Amino acid sequence: MLDDGLKGNFNQAYGIASAFPGARIETIKVSLKGPSYALPGRKGKYPVSAKLLALLCTFRMRRTASAFLKKTLPEARSVSGKKFNLVISAGSVLAPVNLVLARETRAKSVCVMVPALLDLGLFDFLIIPYHDYIKLPGKRIRKNLIVTLGAPNRITEAFLKKEKERLKNTINFHEGRKTVGVIIGGDDQNYHVSTKFVNALISALSILENRYSFIFTTSRRTPEKSIISLQERLLKNPMDVIYSEFPGYSAESQYPGILSLCDYILVTEDSINMISEAASTCVPVIILGVERKNPSRKLVFDLCLEKLTEKGYAEYLPGNELYRLKEKLERNEGVSFRKLNEAEECALKISKSLR
Repeated sequence: MLDDGLKGNFNQAYGIASAFPGARIETIKVSLKGPSYALPGRKGKYPVSAKLLALLCTFRMRRTASAFLKKTLPEARSVSGKKFNLVISAGSVLAPVNLVLARETRAKSVCVMVPALLDLGLFDFLIIPYHDYIKLPGKRIRKNLIVTLGAPNRITEAFLKKEKERLKNTINFHEGRKTVGVIIGGDDQNYHVSTKFVNALISALSILENRYSFIFTTSRRTPEKSIISLQERLLKNPMDVIYSEFPGYSAESQYPGILSLCDYILVTEDSINMISEAASTCVPVIILGVERKNPSRKLVFDLCLEKLTEKGYAEYLPGNELYRLKEKLERNEGVSFRKLNEAEECALKISKSLR
């Protein structure tokens, strides 16, 4: 499998790879050489060479693509002559790399998410979440297409059990209290996680202070002002916060342990990855609405959230109804939600196609 250094992409690809029984996984780190560019409203930079490689693949210039990849990715030379069953990757940057390496190693290509500039038919298996699938122009059923409701991930019962013990050994865990995990995402082209939202959320949770313990974490997309506001509110609030971490500030992450230790999970609506990971635990998951940059516009992502709630994986609470959190938690006490396991489903469908 391929790793571009982005944790979200890695978790999706690794989750699928590890879902094949007895799989032997070889990870190739991909850092393409050359100039890069940034996209408006997004963090990080993207290599120009990935776009050029995608164009070479589109025009079926396979030998040129192979030679170009070996110049921009020295690690590609190390796989020459090897044979793999599958090359798995997630994200547009890795998609053309996947195609070239799959051909050179006589493997089937498995690409997660919609690849930019590339014909979808070039891949042996294309795994696309529902909210992206419904945006595809002229969408139709393709033999190589696997449509998921959420995002694949590496959450398994054994993994959660191990991470739970790791976190319990580092915090003052209260066995007698229910624990609420609060996972706060960040801004993108549609959503805004503001200080106003953070303050409203803490006010709603403060009512529950004598009954629950709390764990908080944010994402790398969370605005700095909102993180500072959250930290200040938690310092002043008498809530029983047994653990908190803030990517970019905290020295290490116990994120999987947070998922496994909680009896309830509250997660903001802006990230399908975070929602899918929460919904892979079987505990009650409440998706929290946040501010929208265009409130009058209905998003295709909303259709995905509606399906998740209809099928019993989670419940949804609009941002202007945070005062109902107490009611939501009490109503779901002792209730097991459906377990979302997209990685296992994808591996099963791929295995059936290869028979």
